[in-house]
Amino acid sequence: MNQSSIQAQERTDTGKQVAKRLRRGGMVPGIYYFHGEKPAPFSVDAKELRNMLAHKSSLIDLNFKNGGTSKCIVREVQWDPLSGAPIHIDLLGIKLTEKVKVAVPIRIAGAAVGVKTGGGIMQQLLRELEIECLPLDIPETVTVDVSHLEIHHALHVGDLKLDNITILDDAEQVIVSILPPRLEETPAAAAGEETKEPEVITQKKKDEEGAEESGKEGGKKETGKK
Repeated sequence: MNQSSIQAQERTDTGKQVAKRLRRGGMVPGIYYFHGEKPAPFSVDAKELRNMLAHKSSLIDLNFKNGGTSKCIVREVQWDPLSGAPIHIDLLGIKLTEKVKVAVPIRIAGAAVGVKTGGGIMQQLLRELEIECLPLDIPETVTVDVSHLEIHHALHVGDLKLDNITILDDAEQVIVSILPPRLEETPAAAAGEETKEPEVITQKKKDEEGAEESGKEGGKKETGKK
């Protein structure tokens, strides 16, 4: 499990204007939650927060300047839609002896036989897994081996077996499936379809021309009899 720590500064002022002022000063506002306690506003250095989030730590030590430390997990992060930078973070305090519910990213491992030998297409439908476990058992990722999957085969949530972890997602939900290759029209078939109709039209014209010639000849013979 990946763990990290971050320095936090307690704050008493809240509101949009306070948050804007903190961001201009290179800080990111946040809220610390713990069951049965009043939410505690804090702020952290923006660069330090980006580094921590980049490491995708499962367990975080929130170190306050007054000397206190709290074990946390990320509850929610708000991102700037233009810059992609974090603009607010909520952290949830935990106890190491109590189970928590978290979302863990799914990592695909191996090359599916249906893709390697059959030309199939792999489709990943689930990218995060909802789990419940003790904080120290939280994995960085859940690795899913797809090497045995053939065309038309799929891997479901119920196929996963994780030690000391309860999976909360529906067991019937598909994680990965292997689709058959797309069938494309061959150039030769397409060309044959394009030339088929003109050939019929040409033959029709020849038949009409032959009928006209027969009519002319018949007309001349009738004139001769007169």
